[in-house]
Amino acid sequence: EFCLLDEQQGGFEREGTEGSTYPHSAIFKDASFLYQPDAVDNEVYSGAKNLIPSDASLSVLRQDLLQLKTQFQPFVKLPEDKQRALYKTLCELLLHEEMVTALEDMLDNICTGGRPDLKELKTAQQGDLLDFLQLLGCSLQSELLWEEYQPQDEELFSAAHLLISAISELSDYTLVLLRACCDLQVVPALCCLPNVASADGSVALSSPPVATLTDRGRFDVVQRLFASSNINLEMTESSVKAVTMKEPRFIPLVLYVVLYGFYALGGS
Repeated sequence: EFCLLDEQQGGFEREGTEGSTYPHSAIFKDASFLYQPDAVDNEVYSGAKNLIPSDASLSVLRQDLLQLKTQFQPFVKLPEDKQRALYKTLCELLLHEEMVTALEDMLDNICTGGRPDLKELKTAQQGDLLDFLQLLGCSLQSELLWEEYQPQDEELFSAAHLLISAISELSDYTLVLLRACCDLQVVPALCCLPNVASADGSVALSSPPVATLTDRGRFDVVQRLFASSNINLEMTESSVKAVTMKEPRFIPLVLYVVLYGFYALGGS
């Protein structure tokens, strides 16, 4: 349905939902702020690559991220034990690209009424994917029923679909660094940056939301994560500064979709 990366198919790519038989169209329209037509959708459109400006403070993401919080509210409303289980499962997925791809395909197929092809996965991997769906409130009796399947909690399913699709758009290297950031418990600080950054991208190190970044080891990992997502991050004696690289395209926003998803699941 959606594609946050311009000139790339899959994931977040959204075709027209008007008149669609897709059961979650109304829900996904709430996330339409993430969509811009690109060269794959419309060769004439030329503005998509400029959605996020070059050399800009992360504060330019604020408006989009405000709406993103709403999209991930179903995660926030989950019982704590289910939040922890989903968070742990997603952290493990970050280190297994083939599982991310398979899970995205599975969610896409459920949405469109198709039957997912699990033949290339090992039995244990198939079980892991089914376990993930059960955490989303999905009850599956057999693969033969996949094409008839509809999620019990469509908003929760929508949030998970959005997060998995964003994860699948990031590089393997970025996902490894993201997993490290989860382990280092810096996700909350990263989610705060766009909200507290000044017009030039600076945030005082004395600011409580970014206190964890004063540790050099943590900062180095975050710096590499941001660099892999077209964001420059630098630290001086008194502040950190995060600005987009030249022609960052959609990648900084894709990263923040994932960060906000993990944060909504209690990633502290």
